[in-house]
Amino acid sequence: MLEKNLNNIKDWLKKDFNNRENDKIKNSLINILNSEPNFNKVLFDKHYNDICFIIHRFSQQPWTTQKFISDKLNIDKEILIELNNLVRNNNILQDIILDKGIGRKYWKTIIPFAKRTNDVLEKNLEFPKRIAIFPGVSCMFYCGFCGRNQKAKYPTDILDESLKMYQKLFLQKSEDTAFSISGGLEPLTNPKLGNIIESAYKNNIRVPLITNGYALTDGLLENNPGIWLLDSLRISLYGVDDETYTYITRSKKGYQMVKKNIINFLIKRNEKSPKMKVGFNFIILSENIAYFEKILDLINEVNSKVKNGRGIDFVSLRDDYQSVTGKDETNDLERKYRLKGTMNEDERLILMKKIQGFIKRKNEMFENLHIDFGYSLENLANGYIGDPLIQVSGDEMRSFGFPQLSVAIDLFGDVFLFREAGFLDREGNKKFIIGRINKDKTLQEVIKEFLNKNKPLNYSKNDSRFMDSFDHVLTVLVNQAESDKNFKIPFEEGPIKIRSENKKINLGNNWYSDQI
Repeated sequence: MLEKNLNNIKDWLKKDFNNRENDKIKNSLINILNSEPNFNKVLFDKHYNDICFIIHRFSQQPWTTQKFISDKLNIDKEILIELNNLVRNNNILQDIILDKGIGRKYWKTIIPFAKRTNDVLEKNLEFPKRIAIFPGVSCMFYCGFCGRNQKAKYPTDILDESLKMYQKLFLQKSEDTAFSISGGLEPLTNPKLGNIIESAYKNNIRVPLITNGYALTDGLLENNPGIWLLDSLRISLYGVDDETYTYITRSKKGYQMVKKNIINFLIKRNEKSPKMKVGFNFIILSENIAYFEKILDLINEVNSKVKNGRGIDFVSLRDDYQSVTGKDETNDLERKYRLKGTMNEDERLILMKKIQGFIKRKNEMFENLHIDFGYSLENLANGYIGDPLIQVSGDEMRSFGFPQLSVAIDLFGDVFLFREAGFLDREGNKKFIIGRINKDKTLQEVIKEFLNKNKPLNYSKNDSRFMDSFDHVLTVLVNQAESDKNFKIPFEEGPIKIRSENKKINLGNNWYSDQI
């Protein structure tokens, strides 16, 4: 009976909110809630539709403000706090909101950071919870959706000092800080990469690495044995054959090289580091909707050549990248090419059907292959068209960012407020550098100096292109916390208990499981 009631509620959460639909799930909710101690049935009956709206809205859009709820339901703060309290102190309702709705993936990102939003608002000094390391020296690909300056390369004579800088950073880390290695530019172009990973490992940091895989050769592995200390390795996959790979990367050898490298790496992984998880990442664009399912054929081919154990462990699929990062650079006239643009609604409907077909075929071919759909693709996978990736405009960006939550750090030691700003010499990104780590200045000192200067950044309308999807999510989270605090219903009195309760939450840092 419980499972049937929960399934009714899950179906309801996928739909647009409609008061008439509420009546159909009233009995399901009451049947579930009657088993909960201290269930206030009188209050529930009196404000049934209002409570349904709160549950439904937060299950879909976790960044909803208390002012919006109050205005939408035309109820005063005292009543709203009372309704929040009913929802907040009911374990089943909390589970429904956080885990049964289409906002589930967003909640998994938001929860670990919500407790620190007040530090952002008060400009308190805290070590970042998540740090992206950008150690790449250059890149051999010219992807049309990538925001990098395609002529920029770091000088190689800084690599020894950069290694020392990262080593010092790992020593200074906070207990709950998660690190990842990506780009920026291609990480495997740094000959010290293995040393960076080894240093992190010695400080009890297991890092994931994101790479295009082109340079993942025997020679590189021999010179960088620290790579075997990674927690996971994710290959950014830009096509499913020579033609599609060349179209995106402009590298004619890319597909065959990456395929050869990943097969070789998996064989060695099974011998040297069997616990490491290895997978692909694929960004779904208008240009590849028609063929992205062929990733499964590639995985089948790769796995068939790995005779000594596991093959690919996971695939992360991501939504139209440039719908968040933007595709227009003011003076970027020398870019080799550009992609068409963002997906329209008709294309997203087609994509929804294809993703559901992809899931069915994956289940038939690979029982243990984990698929991470990211934010909005999770909706399509569950048969709900929903909205594209959540994004903010330049006038909604935080004047001081949120360095207590997340920063990116490049080879120079420059500390970037947002991840898509961390490309060497990308036009317009200098304003997002808040300082530089060196032998005399720590990350905490850089952040403290930036906050103490109290000089807010002035953003232009299209500056949101310097944020990736994770930055957008953190922005709407902090904006929500600020709005709720100003409205006098802060997170502590809101409908979601875990945002403020004194409970340690592990910060998820992988793509191979659904853990928070």
